Amino acid sequence: MIWACPLCRSKLTLDQNGAFCDAGHRFDRAKQGYLHLLPAHQKRSSAPGDDRQMLLQRREFLQAGFYLPLANLLQEQWLKLLHRRAEQVSPAMTLLDCGCGEGYYLHQLQAVSKSGSGDVCFYGIDISKEAAKLSARELPEAEIAVASGFQLPVQSGSVGLLLRVFAPGDSAEVARVLRSDGEFWRVVPGPDHLLELKQSLYQQVKRHELPVAPDGFELVEQIDLRFTMALDSNRAVLQLLQMTPFVWRGSVEGKKSLQALDSLEVTAEFMLQKYRLSKLDRLVEPDLKATAAVDFS
Repeated sequence: MIWACPLCRSKLTLDQNGAFCDAGHRFDRAKQGYLHLLPAHQKRSSAPGDDRQMLLQRREFLQAGFYLPLANLLQEQWLKLLHRRAEQVSPAMTLLDCGCGEGYYLHQLQAVSKSGSGDVCFYGIDISKEAAKLSARELPEAEIAVASGFQLPVQSGSVGLLLRVFAPGDSAEVARVLRSDGEFWRVVPGPDHLLELKQSLYQQVKRHELPVAPDGFELVEQIDLRFTMALDSNRAVLQLLQMTPFVWRGSVEGKKSLQALDSLEVTAEFMLQKYRLSKLDRLVEPDLKATAAVDFS
């Protein structure tokens, strides 16, 4: 169990009602199954993160399969990692999804893990209590908590793989909680991600710039995934718009035009960036040094 007290960072112990640390701090488990590990002083509002309606709309969009190529890529890379760990006789794998939302990607990885090798423990955090509720119901075998990605309630050196899909967080905290042989996978927008939406909203379109490697990490592999989404209903168009910052930005006329569409073809481009701690002096397997590309157009 990787949870640490968000107040004193000592190890948490689970019981029937929740979790507690040796210093006497206690955290209750909600009836939905998640732990609440977000102290009041770490909140920026009374209800941080996505609300229930936004999460349900995103869940419907994802379950319709529009981002399935990304889920498939993560499954494929996850199984490769599990098999490689099994060959190295590594300890049990611990996966932490930071910003797990309604649990879509964590569910996809859990679904294929029985095809891998070795024991796997799944954890997910989100700053939204509503997201934790949905994730805990979707993933009863995983440990879910309400928590901040900038102050992880996680023991140092306890995580084998930390995953962040379009979620903010603190890289120093990632480095702290990773095992010495752990990996940090970050999914970010590719240069042309949702290009058609931008063209409808802005006179001058700027392509996404890829973030540089965070301090303390070295890039091991970068995979570019690009495909075209055919949104086949007005509902799907509205859901995609709701999932992006564009719902608050861009021209009013452009948003009205998009909101009236019954269908739309739009480019999706994701970059999966894999990192390891740079302070480790070890050899990297040759096949992990190249940049790969996958095109589903």
